[in-house]
Amino acid sequence: MSSPTSTQLSRSAANNSPTALSSKRQPRKGQFEYKHGLRHHTYDFEKAPYPLAYSKPVLELESLDMRLFGHMNGGSVSFVDFTDENWKGDGGVATPEHSLDLGCGTGAWVIDAAKEWPTCDFVGFDLVDIQIPLKTLPPEYASIAERITWVHGNFLTNKLPFEDDEFDHVHVHAIAQGVPENKWGMLFEEINRVLRPGGVVEMMEDDVIFPLLPKWFTAPLRARQRRATSVHYPNGTHRGLYPFSDTQSDTTPHDHALLESLYKSVFESRFINLSPTAILPNYFTTYFRHVTLGPVISFFMPPIPPLQPLPPQIITSYVVDPNSDTLDSRTSTVFASPPAHDVRPTSLSFSSATSASTGSTTVSSMFMGTRRKSSSVSTYDSPDTAISTSNGINDPPKTPAPSKSFVLDMGMDGEEPAVAPDRIPLRNQLSQLNERSLAMHLYRSYQLVLACQEVMWEELKDRIRNRKDELKPFGWDDDEELEELQSRKKFELLVDRYRTDMQTRTALWCSLTGIGWMFPPREPLSKAELIEEERVRAAITEARTYADSDDESPSPCRSLRVLVGYKL
Repeated sequence: MSSPTSTQLSRSAANNSPTALSSKRQPRKGQFEYKHGLRHHTYDFEKAPYPLAYSKPVLELESLDMRLFGHMNGGSVSFVDFTDENWKGDGGVATPEHSLDLGCGTGAWVIDAAKEWPTCDFVGFDLVDIQIPLKTLPPEYASIAERITWVHGNFLTNKLPFEDDEFDHVHVHAIAQGVPENKWGMLFEEINRVLRPGGVVEMMEDDVIFPLLPKWFTAPLRARQRRATSVHYPNGTHRGLYPFSDTQSDTTPHDHALLESLYKSVFESRFINLSPTAILPNYFTTYFRHVTLGPVISFFMPPIPPLQPLPPQIITSYVVDPNSDTLDSRTSTVFASPPAHDVRPTSLSFSSATSASTGSTTVSSMFMGTRRKSSSVSTYDSPDTAISTSNGINDPPKTPAPSKSFVLDMGMDGEEPAVAPDRIPLRNQLSQLNERSLAMHLYRSYQLVLACQEVMWEELKDRIRNRKDELKPFGWDDDEELEELQSRKKFELLVDRYRTDMQTRTALWCSLTGIGWMFPPREPLSKAELIEEERVRAAITEARTYADSDDESPSPCRSLRVLVGYKL
């Protein structure tokens, strides 16, 4: 029987240490606090500036990234080529034997990597205890659970609790939003210390991006016919009854400019660089050798989807009372929307309203009208979508200009250079992604914005109290001081509008129906609600038809980079 190695002894000591014991499933006191229903860590932001909430939508984003990286890697959990001559495994082993996942999050990558590398021991290190309980793994994965250890700590204020040269592989993903720019050097020194000679580190990081929507897209979503909400004075001036209008000042570039300003300020106040893909290569080339710098992969906004089919309409039925000269309303009947090209059966009851489509039904496209829409606006057309206008006149088939789904930035000036031979497989893998997959990148980006809601609120409160002039360009110009509760309601209104606008732009229903899922059911509408929705649809159609070529220039909704380096 062979004697234990020094690495095994150090790992055994670490497992018996208070740090390792505290990483078991017993929750630590004071680890989380709830702010308006969102779970945050309790560390002071100077010690742990990570601003995102630990909400379910955010934690699930890790699985989306893993699917993307797996597609880029041909199904592997790692970007490292372990057949490369630079990789020097212990005893000629083709895969790592001791791997550290720094900032492991839920630990999903660790579990998948343990399945792919059956001889490797793993340590997942994170600030808080949000990892998947290993006891919940199926019985057939019992051997995997034995090779995984969760350890908690703050790598910004303390050294990593591991021995020198302990790991032959370090995996780092999505920690840049919590690392101040003046902490990267210290962090890379620690990674270099715990990585053995010949070991490899791989890192995948995103830039901080606030997804933008042009005003022509958002304005129709809130188009409502309503009474005047302002008071007119004898001198000709007027003021709104409520000091915050539905839309922001015309001087703002888009309707969510205030949220964008708050979002970026959250990171800038913590000295967190908004473009880690630009600064990390310098650290990699300083601390490691045989460095591979992947291109910055920028994914553009998804194509604009067609409008959702109208939901069923509530039609109130009436019966004739023989003893009365009037009609009595009875229980409302819900008529489901018929499938396209089907004929609605004739109703046998009297009705207070008739459906707008009593014959064959077609699904209206959002791009209608006598004038063709701008070719710069990328569109997505479902194969089952019929193109028609309200007057029944069909548009000619539209030919949208081809649009890029992504671009690879090699870090050179000017036009994108010819792709190097080692980049061709990556480009081919990305080109195989469906165009609607861009919706998932947009979904990821705006979920990260929503996860910063509470720290954005703290930033807004500071501006209201100390820098109120900075809010005037965004339409937050109150005539009277508002109570904090009123300001909070206004802020939540802004966040809710951003959420609904992004849900409309992302249109996950379109992605799902495109791969064969049934259209998600919607609640039936009354006639008044149906009229309102049809009016809004008409406004949306007109806005998209007359969109100028500069209204939606290609802008990325996500930019990421992969870096790999070896320790000599």
